[in-house]
Amino acid sequence: MSHVDSTTLTNIAFIMNNIEKLNSDISLYQSLIFDMDGTLINSEIKHHEAWNHMLEAFGFQRLGSDVFYSFASLPGIVITNKICEQYQSATPEKVDPVAMNEYKNEVYENIYIKQAEAFPFFVQLVKEAHARGQRIAVATSSRQHEAKFLLEKAGLLPYIDTIVSGDMVEHGKPNPDIYLLAAQKLQSKADQCLVFEDSVLGMKGAKAAKMDAVKVFDGHFDCEAIIRADNSQS
Repeated sequence: MSHVDSTTLTNIAFIMNNIEKLNSDISLYQSLIFDMDGTLINSEIKHHEAWNHMLEAFGFQRLGSDVFYSFASLPGIVITNKICEQYQSATPEKVDPVAMNEYKNEVYENIYIKQAEAFPFFVQLVKEAHARGQRIAVATSSRQHEAKFLLEKAGLLPYIDTIVSGDMVEHGKPNPDIYLLAAQKLQSKADQCLVFEDSVLGMKGAKAAKMDAVKVFDGHFDCEAIIRADNSQS
């Protein structure tokens, strides 16, 4: 049996205490608003694979994960335009944002979306929140039919009160529109809502909506406490 020193045990206890307190604080909100791609479901990386599939099909080099993560939470056509800007000067004849975006959506829906899986930690969190009577929304930059497919595949649809998708708002993340519409549909005020986000742009959007938030990454909490809309933690 491997030896576990006292420092390691202390660190584990500290982490567990933080998670317990965070879960307790989460239960105090009337409504919870979850991002989907990269928060509830590991579909963010599947989007990256679909973007690179498209780039290769159009004769461009693949882009690294760091580039795609900087685009996280942006609407698809905005990402396509940003990608095109990187190649415009070298091969302008190949750059067609509309065709590229349509092709990416096609390969994502036909291949990659089917490979996405839910994060078990957040599936359990959603079910527990629902059992407590909290209202739950998904606010995603993905399109409505994509969101419904993934949430149904994950077994989460019965626990979700409303889905607000990127095609339902004029201004996507990091603008606050999608969170404010989610709150409206949940019949909750901004200060009664808690947002869960994995991206920097998503966190900025939550702050713009004057909502508290929890930063997540790779299926787990990525903060020790709730991040208040005024940037404090508690």
